[in-house]
Amino acid sequence: MNTQKKIVYSYENEQGDVLFKKIRVENEDGSKSFYFEREENGQIVRNMNGCRHVLYKLPQLLEAIAREEPIFLVEGEKDAETIIKWGWAATTAPITRKWEESFTQILKGAQVALFYDNDKAGVNRRDMITSQLYNNTKRFRIIDLPGIEYSESHGKDVTDWLEIPGNDIKKLEQIIYNTPDHRPPQKDQPEQLKGPLRVITLNELIALELPERAMLLHPFLPSQGLVMLAAKRGVGKTHAALGIAYAVASGGTFLNWYASTAKKVLYIDGEMPAVQMQERLRIIADMSDTRPEEQFLQLITPDLQERPIPDLSTKQGRDIFEEYIKDRDLIVIDNLSCLFRSGNENDAECWQEAQEWALDLRRRGKSILFIHHTGKSGTQRGTSKKEDILDAVVLLKHPDDYKASEGARFEVHFDKARHFSGEAAKSFVAHLRQENDNYVWHISNGDEEELLKEIVHMRATGLTIQAIVEKTGRSKSQIETLIKKAKTREIIQ
Repeated sequence: MNTQKKIVYSYENEQGDVLFKKIRVENEDGSKSFYFEREENGQIVRNMNGCRHVLYKLPQLLEAIAREEPIFLVEGEKDAETIIKWGWAATTAPITRKWEESFTQILKGAQVALFYDNDKAGVNRRDMITSQLYNNTKRFRIIDLPGIEYSESHGKDVTDWLEIPGNDIKKLEQIIYNTPDHRPPQKDQPEQLKGPLRVITLNELIALELPERAMLLHPFLPSQGLVMLAAKRGVGKTHAALGIAYAVASGGTFLNWYASTAKKVLYIDGEMPAVQMQERLRIIADMSDTRPEEQFLQLITPDLQERPIPDLSTKQGRDIFEEYIKDRDLIVIDNLSCLFRSGNENDAECWQEAQEWALDLRRRGKSILFIHHTGKSGTQRGTSKKEDILDAVVLLKHPDDYKASEGARFEVHFDKARHFSGEAAKSFVAHLRQENDNYVWHISNGDEEELLKEIVHMRATGLTIQAIVEKTGRSKSQIETLIKKAKTREIIQ
């Protein structure tokens, strides 16, 4: 019988009141897992809905910052407790792969020493936090622990290092003392980069220290990314677009995708009634374990304006939006037909100015998510020139057995995937269902061809439709639709 050991870590606000608890479950076989719990109306619930996220040991952390003591920023609560036992101030974030702007604000006056697990996930986390804290703290150092080798997974951490014979807190203090403040690698710009047109040789380009392209939403929406989400009317474009915007702004998840850290989003809506926008965002907020920080998700929607929303096809219209865009990381354009109103969408030349504007925003470090309609062919409507500069094109469409009574149920396909492939680019089906008083997204495998092959094989062995329904867990109408499709393709008689 596998026995379990549970360790409880309490997360408190500035006054020491417990906001939520993180439970670490250690199994006899060496595996571990985590879950959160909090109190709501006298009941213990296992979620973080509407709960404020804070750094671990926040009251003690604030006291240490005020005393100008070094802060050990580690990867988990176990490491934090290890350091705290030695009399130092240590903290961590509740969710390992996420970092929130509010955490950066807390550490602005701190002397931070960042520790990381020496594996792939730990290095990625180190780089994510470094991008947020560098130049935003009083002092910032990355601590490389000697004697710990890199491994792809389950890398050693500061607790493991302290358990090595000969290592102790005094030796660790000396390592921190000898570690200089972090400085990203810099190289002098070559002379060719100083003219009005920048020309660079192959060797100079290879030698340049360029910032790593982070992901706003894994796997398809990068920083400095241009992405299109397209579907015909009524499929669920705005459901998906709002879910993406909310996930990026909160550092949360949506469907099969997740954001490593929260980024600032501007959602420009061209047609949705304000009351419907409000309703959909309430549903999204109720479903989410995270909430955007104040000002992280901003919206412009037509019902709340005193005059029509400016036409983004014109320079005058784009200039009006500039002050709202300048501090944003992601701009969502919902949708092209409503917001780019001038010119012929089938004319490549009419798209040219919009393309130059998008490329300029990308140069300035911003990402754009374009929401668009699909045509009769099922691909994005209008000139194909729109796709030339895009990193990814996400297409939504109703499954063959879709019924209007199902509401938002659609297949997700990647029509273009410039920087990712394999499992990350696989299609899937998303269905927004109401269960009692709650809404929940259900995700299923969208690989219809594999299911079709399976059904053909089962029919060949003599199974009835009802037997196939029971074996696959799919609806009778879906099985019948796939059998008709197989007969049309003359796969079965």
